[in-house]
Amino acid sequence: MLLESTAVCNFSSTPTQGFEDEANAVINRVLTTISASLSLLGTSFIIGTFIAWKDFRSTSRRILVYISVGDFFIAGGNLFGVWRRRDDSTVCKSQSFVTTCASLWSFFWTTFLAIFMYTVVVKKQANKAGTMLKFYHIIGWGVPLIITGTALGLGKLGNDNDVYSAGWCWIDSRLSKNDKYLWMLISGKAWEVTAFFVSSTFYLMLKYHIRKEFTSAQSKEYALKAEKRLTLVPVIFVLVRIWGTLRFIIYIAGGLDDSNAAWEKALLYLQGMGDSSQGFANFLLFCLFTEKFRTHLQRATCGFLQQCKKQPSSTPPSSSEETRSHQQTVINENTNLLGRV
Repeated sequence: MLLESTAVCNFSSTPTQGFEDEANAVINRVLTTISASLSLLGTSFIIGTFIAWKDFRSTSRRILVYISVGDFFIAGGNLFGVWRRRDDSTVCKSQSFVTTCASLWSFFWTTFLAIFMYTVVVKKQANKAGTMLKFYHIIGWGVPLIITGTALGLGKLGNDNDVYSAGWCWIDSRLSKNDKYLWMLISGKAWEVTAFFVSSTFYLMLKYHIRKEFTSAQSKEYALKAEKRLTLVPVIFVLVRIWGTLRFIIYIAGGLDDSNAAWEKALLYLQGMGDSSQGFANFLLFCLFTEKFRTHLQRATCGFLQQCKKQPSSTPPSSSEETRSHQQTVINENTNLLGRV
């Protein structure tokens, strides 16, 4: 009886009141719902077009699909989290398991994609890259499952009172401070920061190679366009993920409190949008903003609606057009499919 009473007391006590009121606010729920819904749609497009269009089934885009699988479950888990029942610990732990594991999948495969592209494009070791891909599957899927499964088994996952999340469950707030710090790093933040720095390093080397490799006037034009898109890769990663990382750093430094300051609310709302929007950002950057995707989408739409004018496809392309097409294809394969950094 005494043990039961103690357990109840421990369950009810939390280090801080948290930010549940802000996370449950209409504005946060609406913003998170919009960004998560767009990511669900975007990742579905990435996965669906990979299945539907044969010429999109390159290894690079296959890895982008693996990233999108993680982003899909992140968005879905966050969307579910902001509308979940707070008093159901089983549901909370289940949601935390899904989103935590999916985040690690996304971080791992993001890093692997950057390394893969560098090995194929710069080192020109396609066979080695293909062999490495087999190990990526073991590490990319297995390690996150082991980490998250261990956290669940040890009772580290649960309601964090939105002190370091934005409406969903992650690390149980009832843990000791040092325990929370450790598991926040192990189950997310350490891998997130590592993915950014490692991927950015390989991205910069790849970008330098593209500028050096394509020296003719025509190819340099395509290279410059590709570089502009590549420049957005780390920028987008920072813009969508920085808000949760800032809240984590401020929390570690003891700067988050229950004062309900405007900047604390703003960071929470930005984290709710940012952590849920990576899938949509990837869709925009590596699908909708690429000419190849838009061309395929236009043809598919026209074919479905049967309202297209006849295209002059029967006219054979000139040699100069073939050269430009080949250069564009090479650039696209080397850069557009780089994926999320």
